[in-house]
Amino acid sequence: MLEAALFQLRAAASDIDREIAPQLGLSINILANAIAAGHDGVNASVATDIEFAFNDLSAAVDELPQADAERLAPMMATLRRDIETLTAATALDPTVVEQIRAFQSKLRERMKAIERQTFVEGRAEELPHPPEALREEAIPIARQLAAAGFQTPSLNLLISDPASTRLHSLRDIANELDVMLG
Repeated sequence: MLEAALFQLRAAASDIDREIAPQLGLSINILANAIAAGHDGVNASVATDIEFAFNDLSAAVDELPQADAERLAPMMATLRRDIETLTAATALDPTVVEQIRAFQSKLRERMKAIERQTFVEGRAEELPHPPEALREEAIPIARQLAAAGFQTPSLNLLISDPASTRLHSLRDIANELDVMLG
């Protein structure tokens, strides 16, 4: 379904002057590569990559002259519907999303406590959610995300070496999880 709409889009876009829209061809190729990556099977990670590439393509189409954008609009609408269907079918389980959000809340609570400590003189209060406890919560989340096709380098670092966890690494983990949740 995506391939047919992409084929039609490529055909319609071939008449658009590359001087006017240099990003259009690149964005179409990136979307084609993201779709091709899903030929062996589509999971949440692949669907997210396809959606991300489509959003870049949408931005490139928005920059076109109105006549060109209107000519591509039907194919873009078809792609949008197909991608929405794909992302809904491959979405992370709501329970996993809840676990991730609760975990992110703990990460943010610890980050805020670390930031507050920066401005306190004398004896600092004990920080909430020690890295070892966060590690235990991170393990099942990392497994579930890996099963959905996501790479989690920041989360994996927490799991492998909780003692090295610092403010910036907590922020990296929270951001990594935000990207996966969309």
